[in-house]
Amino acid sequence: MLKQRLEWKIKRFRRQLEQQIESFKNLWRGTQVSTRMCPNCRALVAVGEKRCEFCGEKLRRRPSGLGKLLQKVLPHYAPVSYSLLTANFLFFLLIFYTDRDSSAQDLQRLLGGSNSSALAAWGADVAWLVQRGQWWRLISAIFIHIGIIHLAFNSYALIFIGPLLEELLGKERFLVLYLTTGAFGFLLSNWYYPPILTTAGASGAIFGMIGVAIVLSKRWSTWGSVLHQQLVHWAIYGFVYGLLLGANNAAHLGGFVAGVALAFTLGNPNRAETVVSQQRLWTILFWGSVVITLGALALALQFRFRSIS
Repeated sequence: MLKQRLEWKIKRFRRQLEQQIESFKNLWRGTQVSTRMCPNCRALVAVGEKRCEFCGEKLRRRPSGLGKLLQKVLPHYAPVSYSLLTANFLFFLLIFYTDRDSSAQDLQRLLGGSNSSALAAWGADVAWLVQRGQWWRLISAIFIHIGIIHLAFNSYALIFIGPLLEELLGKERFLVLYLTTGAFGFLLSNWYYPPILTTAGASGAIFGMIGVAIVLSKRWSTWGSVLHQQLVHWAIYGFVYGLLLGANNAAHLGGFVAGVALAFTLGNPNRAETVVSQQRLWTILFWGSVVITLGALALALQFRFRSIS
């Protein structure tokens, strides 16, 4: 009896494994197709086409093979949002393990972050250093967080708002707006606070994207009123908690105002004329932003390791 039951369990496990393997095979075969169907006229068009050659309908970007595999694991996979999230975690781990000392101090730094001089050495925003020409701190500081709690709050907010906005705007506009609002937040912070203040974090950029989302949810009527109200509540709660915790509300306000202002300049991506006239510009701005970000992070790392050599 026990032998039969064991054989039955083995057969069931084998069937489940075969079904899972076949599922991944089908998924992989799906990434190799060369055509897809237009949702409007049902005609077959090439995978790379951005607009149907038969009816002119705008076609949504089709994810790559890797993107489809990631979507299997992360249903709302968004390449820029998750790349930013990954960069934040990697930079946090790099700072933590490079500057580690005794176990007691490690625990303190894990929760509350490194001291101001250490953060400044890693590329945090310091007004008087920016004024001396270290512009890259306005970008590198977006990827630096002061403790695991700070990182966790910003990561949760980025996961919530990032994929929604990235799908609506496209990866090009999303990245440009994220970095621009984050940098503007630090500029306002540098003007408002004493020039010796050391500050960092993605909060300004996240508040900026919340500002963008609040405006677009009204302008384009893409989302329902419930989500619009939730975004407004997020902004209010964020400012209130910032006051209670002593966070950099100037950077939050700067990012939010910049996001609201920039949202009014955006053309509706659902209109064909907007896509055709602006897509090339946003592509150039996107790759320019990637180069500037990588350059800023490289300069931050160079500054850090040169200062200890």
